[in-house]
Amino acid sequence: MNSPSSPTSPTIATLAPAPWFPILKKSFTKNFLYTDDPVFISMSNIKRSGDASMHCLQFLSFLEDDPRFLQFPLAMNDNLLMGDIKSDPNASLSWTMPKSKEYYKLTGKFYIASAPIQVTRFPPPRVINDLAAQEFWEKERIKQWKGLDDKVRAMFTWPSRGEMPKADKVAFTCQSLKYTVLDPRKNNKTNDAQVVHDIAMDNFCLLVYKVSEVEYFDYSSFPPKRT
Repeated sequence: MNSPSSPTSPTIATLAPAPWFPILKKSFTKNFLYTDDPVFISMSNIKRSGDASMHCLQFLSFLEDDPRFLQFPLAMNDNLLMGDIKSDPNASLSWTMPKSKEYYKLTGKFYIASAPIQVTRFPPPRVINDLAAQEFWEKERIKQWKGLDDKVRAMFTWPSRGEMPKADKVAFTCQSLKYTVLDPRKNNKTNDAQVVHDIAMDNFCLLVYKVSEVEYFDYSSFPPKRT
């Protein structure tokens, strides 16, 4: 049983899509659907010191079960980003659509869906279906891990950002990492490549952002429109 001070998971309600979602999805399709380049969104919140933090997050996808949730990759050993999220999960996102000349300011809250062996103070959101929250988000985490580019997947074997200038070059030896899973029906022997893969996968978290408010700015015409 959780104590009164323990964080609790919000419940994903089976509601119609938020009114802003079709507009955002349409903007995303116009600007990024047919590009292989990663999509980055600026994020800001308040640190424990009271200063503002600024991070650039790589967008993974909208959550199919509920479009109010956006998904980003997060390394468990990324102490800078992890620390800022833990200090204040409430954050603002700034998303610019360069081709359609639109801008979205999103307000919401972050949650962390980590590997079962990891321990965080922030449980992932509960879902209304036959799966428990941890089971649902673990399936989603594995799905997103499988969908990563091999080079991006390899980055989860690297040291945290704060250690990169000081870490030896050998720490960055892994430059490409394929998704591999041992077949339980076979008597597989765990090799070095599988060990590296599993350690990287355990380091991979989903940074889940629940949108609560959206400010929309369209500067494609004059006068610009704001809603």
